[in-house]
Amino acid sequence: MPNIAAMNEERREFAAKVRAARALLGWSQAELGQRVGVTQRSINRLEQAGVDVRRSTAVAIEGVLRDEGISFEMVPSGGFRILVQPRRHRLGRD
Repeated sequence: MPNIAAMNEERREFAAKVRAARALLGWSQAELGQRVGVTQRSINRLEQAGVDVRRSTAVAIEGVLRDEGISFEMVPSGGFRILVQPRRHRLGRD
């Protein structure tokens, strides 16, 4: 049987990461959704930790954020740090 408390904590942590990264980038939920290929409503539900995130959606979000120079580091005592690096430039993109 899955550990429900641990699963809920993972959802809350991922939601907090997405909200924080989106705020740093100055993006709306709709903009992140467009870049990831999901609806604004999906981003909203994800940020409220109200749904289990599909692995493919989590990977897509992480990829978009990484391309924008945003990554996360887990803190041993709990929580995470946001790391911001210069944005990666790709051929054919700004």
